[in-house]
Amino acid sequence: MSPKFVKKVAKKATTKAAVSSRRIPHAALHDRLIKLLQRPEGATMHDTWNIGYYYPAMSALKIAERRGFKTRVNKRPGELTRYYAKRR
Repeated sequence: MSPKFVKKVAKKATTKAAVSSRRIPHAALHDRLIKLLQRPEGATMHDTWNIGYYYPAMSALKIAERRGFKTRVNKRPGELTRYYAKRR
């Protein structure tokens, strides 16, 4: 007599990943980021980190460009790099 083979079906896990309560929705974060870039003195990388945007500053400028802003970067000797966004 041959042994019986039983095929077992693996069950998928239905647990949700924990979401941090400190997370800000993308639209709200992007609005805060653009307001920061529109200041007369612009924004530094440190400024963008303070509002919770932990990504490269160049990607912040791309967000502003997609929303219709003209962007520029200013690096003076001995100073931090400043990022600006202006309405076209």
